[in-house]
Amino acid sequence: MATVKNLSIAITGMVFSILMSSSRGEAHITGIPHTNSPLIDFSKVTSPSIEEAFKYPEVTLNPNPSRVLFGAGELLTFQRTTDDTDGQYVLLDAVGQPGNLTPPHIHYDSDEWFYIADEGITLYLGDQVYSRGVIPGTNAPKGKLYAIDTEPGDLFFSPRGQIHAHQVTGTTPAGERIVASPSGNLDKWFRLGGVPVTDPSNLPEPDFSKLGAAIAVAPDYGLILSSNFGELEDKVYFDVPVPDEIVKNNRADELIALLSNNARPVPEPSSVLGVLAFGAFCAISIRKRKHKINVF
Repeated sequence: MATVKNLSIAITGMVFSILMSSSRGEAHITGIPHTNSPLIDFSKVTSPSIEEAFKYPEVTLNPNPSRVLFGAGELLTFQRTTDDTDGQYVLLDAVGQPGNLTPPHIHYDSDEWFYIADEGITLYLGDQVYSRGVIPGTNAPKGKLYAIDTEPGDLFFSPRGQIHAHQVTGTTPAGERIVASPSGNLDKWFRLGGVPVTDPSNLPEPDFSKLGAAIAVAPDYGLILSSNFGELEDKVYFDVPVPDEIVKNNRADELIALLSNNARPVPEPSSVLGVLAFGAFCAISIRKRKHKINVF
């Protein structure tokens, strides 16, 4: 069974690469003069040291969230959407299968926070921020990425314009909670390319035609995509101290303030189950990072 799952992931990755190659002309804007992309200031940073897990704020989630299967078997649950936050943010839970890779990409219109829920997730964050129209590897030099072996309870911030990627490097499914602000209609783009899921325990087959349709219109959602490493960056740093500026500058206070403004309340759950479920999520998140958690 595991062999079938791994084969499915490999085939999906190959199809994604083919779709990206065929839509490269549409997905990458060309002919825009290169501007100097600002380097993240590493002059006064040292190796990271995060002692405590982030205490995730309590948020009222949609009691009946929609779900899609996206890409190479990633299950996305839309806990807060563009519509119910008036576009202020999107909050989604993402669970990937072992080996699942979200290749390097850029969001021009949204900042993102990544809250790590499980062990076995490697996050890649870039050393530069690119303005709209500046595309590393096309009309600008390629960037560089730092590979970060995350732990449960970690919170990371990725400013708009930064190259980033995710990979499930463990041997079991792993999840993270993602917030994008402003929403950039990111949830609608995922729905465009994903297959609706009614039963998370019985996932449907990927639909490559839907994935291709989403890739083709990615620039309309402020996205620059790649099919694998090496297209947007020319170096990935492994097993080196990650600059504190990348690890510690997580803007946790901004995230807490953002989530405290729910904009438009979601429908109240018919029971207290929704609140209890998220209460359990928050209670688990305050544990030390050494404790594995599985909340999705």
